[in-house]
This record gives sequence, structure tokens and C-alpha cells, in this order.
Amino acid sequence: MATQPAGPSIASAQAGLVKEGGALPGRKRRGSAKQRSETLAAYLFLTPYLFVLCLFFFFVSLYGIGLSFFRIDLGFGAATFVGFKNYIQLFNQLANPGLSDFWTSMWNILKFTVCVVIGQTILALLLALLLQTIKTGKSAFRTMFYVPAVTSSVATSLIFLWLYNPNGLINYVLSLAGIHGPDWLNNVFWALPALMLLNIWSTAATFMIYFLAALQDLPTDVLEAAQVDGAGPWQSFSLITVPLLRPTIFLVVALGTIGAFQMFDQAKFMTNGQPLNSTLTPMLEIYNEAFNNGGFGQASAMSVILFLIIFVITILQRRMIDPGAQR
Repeated sequence: MATQPAGPSIASAQAGLVKEGGALPGRKRRGSAKQRSETLAAYLFLTPYLFVLCLFFFFVSLYGIGLSFFRIDLGFGAATFVGFKNYIQLFNQLANPGLSDFWTSMWNILKFTVCVVIGQTILALLLALLLQTIKTGKSAFRTMFYVPAVTSSVATSLIFLWLYNPNGLINYVLSLAGIHGPDWLNNVFWALPALMLLNIWSTAATFMIYFLAALQDLPTDVLEAAQVDGAGPWQSFSLITVPLLRPTIFLVVALGTIGAFQMFDQAKFMTNGQPLNSTLTPMLEIYNEAFNNGGFGQASAMSVILFLIIFVITILQRRMIDPGAQR
């Protein structure tokens, strides 16, 4: 007579493990090995990017913060630890900002950023709305509008140097209307607005693509329901489209603000901060302090202050433009 097994069979035991949510030891080991190999492969593919990121971003950032606590006269002696003296010296200059090139440049860039960010955001949204309504030739218009974004900043600056010349195209067109145009880049009042116009024209094309992608992802049923309820084009745009675009608007405003605060090439190439420091920007002043005056410690302190200002402004923008992202 056959004897009954003393305990449950192997099959029933395995079934019980699976039923209780457990994994078979062999399968678990195989799954863990596969997961580890996939993770290792992912990090191997990311290694070049992570190396560049760590070397040219994290390491350089930490090194720059460290330099801000030293007085460094390039080529004239060893670095001297001064603690917070570089920062104290900069903040002491706030009492007479007109005598401080750094705070003059900060005031210039604040005006520049406000005008450029508002202008490029509005222009980018209008271009995206225009492209969305065009039925034929959309690809051609998209390419045409996007050309300024892929054009070299040096080439763009050369074009606008010719346009802003006293005998250039802009003054010629104004003369046809009986208006005597100024010497744009050598006029204290018009030099900074001239750079603003250049940056709005050259950066709006990039943000147009962001808005165009966001507009194409809007829920059509909500817009159609608004039309059925009798909402006009302006009501649909202001009460439905704009609120739904808040995350994209915040992205555009934040990236535009960061880019505007870091504006350097046009100011260096076209005006070199002149006339009378009216187009001096923080990045240009940092460059001048580091490479013209040899004050790498002071320039590093300026860089840290600029970073903190950009960081605080970006946080405030997020809270004001897209408060739902905080939840």
C-alpha cells in the first residue's frame, strides 16, 4: 500500500508562495541579476554625460564658490583667504550703487529681463497661435519663424549692427516718415532698448515651439464645450487656453529669465557695456573683473550673488504663475 507524503507537495508549496505574493528563490535571483545588468547598462550609457556634468558643472560651481572666499590677483601672487570680505565689499557698495559697476549692471539687467521676458513670451505665444491657425504651408512658416533661433549670435549681432548704424536700414525707414533716427548703440537712452529688441527677436522662436506643442496637447473637448456654451474666441483664449497653458508659461518665463540674466555676447560684441555703462550686464562685469582686472575672487562672489538672485526670482515666478505645481 502506498504511503501518503508527510507534508505538502513541492508544487503546492510553490503555488502557496506565488499566491502569498512571494517569489521563487531561483526566479528572484534571475530577476535581480537581470535588473542589475539593465541598471549597469543604463549607467554605462549615461557615463559620458555624467562625467561632463560633474566636471564642468558641479566641480566648477563648487570651485567658483570656493574662489569667492579668496583674494586672487592673477599673476601677482598667491591666493589669500579673506572669508566673506568679497561679499561684504559688494554689499557695502549698495549704499552708492551709481559708483559700483556691479550694481549698475544688476539694475540694467533687471530692466532688460523684465522687458525681454514679457516681450518674448507674448511674441512666442502669438506666433504659436498663428501657426496653429494656418492651414497651408505650416511647415514653411514654422521653419521661417524658427530661423532666428538657429542663427549664430555673432551673425545676428553683425546684422543688427548694420541695422542700428546711423546710416542703416532702420534710420533710413524712419527718414522716409520724416523722423531723424538716433545713433542707437551710442545713445544712453536707446542702447539698452536696442539690445532688448534684438534678444526678443532671436529668442521668441525657440519658445514658440514650446507653446505650439502645448497648444496641440490641449483637450479639445473642453474648448468645444466652451464654444457650445457660447464663449467667444477671446473668452475661450483668456479663460480656458491661458489657464491650461500655465505650466508652459512658467517654463518659458523661467528659461527666459535665466537666459536674460546671463546675457553676455551681444553686450560684449555690440557695445562692450557702453555708453556710460548703460548696457553693462552682470556677466560682462564678471568677465571684466576676472580677466581685465585679475580679481577672480571678487568675480566669483559676483557669480554667486547672481546665482542666488536668479534662484529666488525663479521660485517666486513658480509660485505666482503656476501655484498648482506646489501641491
